[in-house]
Amino acid sequence: MSKAKTLRRLLAPVLVTLAAAAPPVAQAAVTKTPKIGPPKVSTGGAVSVRGSSATLVGVIDPNGALTTYYFQYGPTTAYGKQTAAATLPAGTTRVKIGQAATGLLTGYHYRLVASNERGNTPGRDRTFGVKKTGKDEFKLSKGGAPTVFGGTYVLSGTLLGSGNANRAIALQASPYPFLEAFTPVGLPAHTGATGQFSFRVANLTSSTQYRVSTLDPRPLYSHLLTQQVAAKVTLKVRSSGHPGLVRLYGTVTPAKPGAHLDFQLFKRVRPGNSPKAEERTTRFATQFSTLVKRGTATVSRFSIVVKIRRGGSYRAYVALPKKGAVVPGWSRSVLLHAAPSASKGH
Repeated sequence: MSKAKTLRRLLAPVLVTLAAAAPPVAQAAVTKTPKIGPPKVSTGGAVSVRGSSATLVGVIDPNGALTTYYFQYGPTTAYGKQTAAATLPAGTTRVKIGQAATGLLTGYHYRLVASNERGNTPGRDRTFGVKKTGKDEFKLSKGGAPTVFGGTYVLSGTLLGSGNANRAIALQASPYPFLEAFTPVGLPAHTGATGQFSFRVANLTSSTQYRVSTLDPRPLYSHLLTQQVAAKVTLKVRSSGHPGLVRLYGTVTPAKPGAHLDFQLFKRVRPGNSPKAEERTTRFATQFSTLVKRGTATVSRFSIVVKIRRGGSYRAYVALPKKGAVVPGWSRSVLLHAAPSASKGH
């Protein structure tokens, strides 16, 4: 065995003992750095709603860095408005936040947006809607008698539901035969404190369908209401030198040359047996007839000489189709006296 191998074998136990007795080598302490990333965002709902004002809420995880946040809102997903920016300190826990927003309308879009040094994170889009205690809907007053040609029509009603006060609304119309798109009539209006409203339409000359609409991004529409326009009829009387013999004349507007015109007597009748007839105790009975003649481009005329055999209240009634731009109309009633010979026996 060589001297070198022999020496190593003799020194081996000593080296092991020294190594075990030697103090440990100090190691540098290692601190784990938190991972930083873009913020995590969740868009919440709307609370404390007061008309068009509300507090928009959400949740943000800053994800380890100083984070700035705000809400975007507007009528579409292009938004257009935002709340004032605020900040959250660096951290890794979820934080609930809320910001006040004004000028909100039902149907507006909104979302929470947060950013830090690692990126920008928009939350999901949500739609603002007032919490309702009842369904929003229009209740329109029932249509009454036709409006006389050229007269004024008043449409009134109420917007029901929560948030119905001071809502911007508009009246829209489609004239007969109701095939045109609805277009605004006059200026927009606002509902009252309890949702009530009223629109006036002057110089109505054609039967028209109407509806009322809110001016929200997602409009609410009323049901359709059809208002008919009746021909305007005037009736005048001129006496002759003979008792009971009179000339009845007048005009029809708009011009309706060739239309059938009846002179009707207001009379009492016995109630009928049907539910509808038993409530009817009066009616107009035709006594004379004539045709409307050409007058001007806008007005037709009529004239007839008759002998009044039954005295009473008479009106002139122009017979037109019951559905159309202009429907049947009648004049005010006039009192006519029967001829003395005709009145005997009655």
